[in-house]
Amino acid sequence: MTRTSAETPSPVSPAPLTAARVPALAAGATLLGSGGGGEVATGALLLSRELAGAPVPLLPAAALAPDTLVVHTGLVGAPDVLAERLADPEDFAHAVRTAAEVVGGSAGAVGVIEIGGLNAVVAAVAAARLGLPLVDGDLMGRAFPRIDQTVAAVAGVDPAPLVLVGPGGNTVVVRECSRRLAERLLRANVLALGGAAALAVHPLPAARLAAIGVRGSVSACLGLGDRLLTARDAGGTPEGLADALGAELLAAGRVEEIVPRQDLTPGWATLTDGRTGAVVRVDLLDEYLAVTVDGVTRAAAPQIIAAVDPSGRRPLRADQLRTGGHLILLHLPPLHIWPSDAEPLVGPLAFGLDLPPPTVQASRSGPALPTGPASRSGSALSTGPASLSGVSSPRTPS
Repeated sequence: MTRTSAETPSPVSPAPLTAARVPALAAGATLLGSGGGGEVATGALLLSRELAGAPVPLLPAAALAPDTLVVHTGLVGAPDVLAERLADPEDFAHAVRTAAEVVGGSAGAVGVIEIGGLNAVVAAVAAARLGLPLVDGDLMGRAFPRIDQTVAAVAGVDPAPLVLVGPGGNTVVVRECSRRLAERLLRANVLALGGAAALAVHPLPAARLAAIGVRGSVSACLGLGDRLLTARDAGGTPEGLADALGAELLAAGRVEEIVPRQDLTPGWATLTDGRTGAVVRVDLLDEYLAVTVDGVTRAAAPQIIAAVDPSGRRPLRADQLRTGGHLILLHLPPLHIWPSDAEPLVGPLAFGLDLPPPTVQASRSGPALPTGPASRSGSALSTGPASLSGVSSPRTPS
């Protein structure tokens, strides 16, 4: 029967985030980076240290008081700079506090910009440092390279105020900016701050976030990480790994050729599927954008594509692919169903790819990941710079 609003159950809060859960969070976030999102290991070390004192409460936005101010935070910058410069947790805390002050309030919770890659972990670092809850959700449902590729942008919400904190506490505050200009402003200011900075953006009341955000994605990330770690210990076949992750197995084979990207023009890798002999092409920038098997599109952004090293069951970023290496290509279940009118923002055309829509495959076995709130409205897409490193990496410095 139809459930009325009065009958809708209260959201159930997940268990707090503890240091023991960091490996699962990091593993899941690496998969959900879809080949991008930055290097997660350093952020995981920071988070383990921050959680040594006390766990971080993990709460759905709907479980917060409606007027609770949720500030989203992450790290933005060029990958090489991020790999060499250790982030200071206090920079994220300062960015969150500053963004809240600009809107005339104080932060009551920290939000995740993107659940894929480094920024899934960085937001938890900020929450731990501030002593605030972390919202069980995010604004992307995976990793994307630009700050305007969010569910908030699709809902017409501008990101301002936007706060960047660089080394030594140097701070940039953009009080007002449109979605159209936000990426260019980020790129210019991150470059001025040395190529990497802490970011605070999209301060939103919890009620608004509950209506537009991707729900349950931190819990989904933890569950996905648990299953990957278990599968890694168990070994097994590519088909077994796909089943364990609730994913579709796209291919498993040896990389034959890698054609590097040219600035914002995607590159690609080709491999031969060792099981079927099929020729497989993976289009990529910082993230995996599409997988084509014998000329047929099997997955494309905003769908989540993951590559896993078959020996160590370690997720591989796009910049870690090597000619002669072996990998398992997976299409992970979505955390968010984007409406069809978001395709120019997050679909293949957003990255310069003109592809036919992916073929519909038989349903997967294995545990499915929860989906975000957009599954309620809009049809699924059949198919995506300084940007975020976890929102990804400014293309100019990199």
